[in-house]
Amino acid sequence: MSITDTGSAVENVRIFLNGAEIKRRMVLDAEEGKNTAVFDGLPQDVRPESINASVEGGGTLLSADFEVDSFKESFVSEELKDLLERLDKVKDAIKEEKSKLDLLASEEKFLDRNMKIGGRDGFTTDGLKDIENYYKQRKEEISSSRIKVEKKLEDLQKDKERMTREAGAFPADVVRYAGRITVEFYAKTKGKAEVTVSYYVNSAWWRPFHEIRMSEINAPVTLSMKGSIVQNTGEDWNGVNVKLSTGNPMLGNEQPTLRPWYIDLVIPQRQMVMAKAAPVMSRSKELIEEDEVAYMEKTAECYTETPAAEVLEHHTTMEFALPVPLDIPSSNKPSKAEISKHVLEAEFFYYCASKLDTDAFLIAKIKGWESLNLLSGEISIFQSNEYVGKTQLDPATMEDSMEISLGRDKGIIVTRERGNCISGKGMIGKNKKALREWIITVRNTRGKGVLIKLVDQVPVSANSAVIVETLEISGAEHEKETGILKWSLNIPSGGSVKKTVKYEVTYPKNGTIYLD
Repeated sequence: MSITDTGSAVENVRIFLNGAEIKRRMVLDAEEGKNTAVFDGLPQDVRPESINASVEGGGTLLSADFEVDSFKESFVSEELKDLLERLDKVKDAIKEEKSKLDLLASEEKFLDRNMKIGGRDGFTTDGLKDIENYYKQRKEEISSSRIKVEKKLEDLQKDKERMTREAGAFPADVVRYAGRITVEFYAKTKGKAEVTVSYYVNSAWWRPFHEIRMSEINAPVTLSMKGSIVQNTGEDWNGVNVKLSTGNPMLGNEQPTLRPWYIDLVIPQRQMVMAKAAPVMSRSKELIEEDEVAYMEKTAECYTETPAAEVLEHHTTMEFALPVPLDIPSSNKPSKAEISKHVLEAEFFYYCASKLDTDAFLIAKIKGWESLNLLSGEISIFQSNEYVGKTQLDPATMEDSMEISLGRDKGIIVTRERGNCISGKGMIGKNKKALREWIITVRNTRGKGVLIKLVDQVPVSANSAVIVETLEISGAEHEKETGILKWSLNIPSGGSVKKTVKYEVTYPKNGTIYLD
């Protein structure tokens, strides 16, 4: 007995970072003895070694084999459908114009028959003249109408012939390829049997991404982890149970083995090498902003919000079982699903590295993230439901708290200017001296006080002949190994703070240093 799958659908999918495992089920009326169940119309890229089949209901599995088959099927493209619809309209218009010609011909015959009334009693000479004038006028109108209808009919016939030729150029059918899994099993008795197959395909994947939303400073933030899913299996997944796995079966499972590392002397060869510098590609601010807009449009498509997913931890991977079935079309357009959402307390402060960038960045410091099962990926940042940018989240590099930059705040104004106490290169004996002074001003124009962490630096000598003397750091915390200066400043609304960085560098007169 052979039963071909004509109605089974995808029930469960486990989507990996590369590839997916798909599970299908078929219930059939099995006969006593050997039975064959055929799952047809599957993706071409099924990996045969991944096929797993089972039979429930008193059956014993004998084999499960995969093959790719080709077949012809009628296919009408959207372009052809539109052409055929227009052709039908032209045919209807031709019928309508032919009916008009028939009506004009009938009216003309009627007029000709009734003009044979001359000489009858009851008509005066004036009456006959009126009838003749009407007959002549109407005959002219009918002739003019016939010419117009025949011209329109001629144009319609040309359109019909052209569209018929175009429609004939489309193929009547196309050759398609599809996979097929044939399951053979033995049933001891006649009855219902449930055959289940699962298989791995390459044409699906998912990627984690995140969103962080805040309404105002010092209020809790909402951190969501989501999945962007793409599948190109050739069939839509409707109402499927989805698990998103951090595994990647395509990486292979063989552990690496070190081999002996042999080294030998190499005698250099004299040769001329012409070096060509690679061009430096830069991207304008407009292009970056266009990318951000495109990203927003992309993440807004096919979005599905779900309750929190169940987290399943395995020996080497983690899975997120989404709580409701999803519809995922076969397309290059990503489908979005929410995995988890957390409302978290956060500490807010501003950060500015004034030597590199005088903009102040708003930072959210979030604790307790370790238990959230976050994955590496992009974070889109929203303030009061407005997109302000994105950054990267990498849990492997975070410590006990997670600090996320929420963007630049122009309400905190920072300037870094040269001070008056700046000399060039003074000469003392065999050495030169260079003096530098920088004035850093921070002004808060916001309606409330803010905490800002300001950082700058003084140089660090990498040569015993070069001596750096720090003269003024305005109470900064000074990391002498790195030269980094740190201030933690509480600035009230409308207030401002000035900090001075002043240092002197002594170095040999035959040397050169770069301080600016």
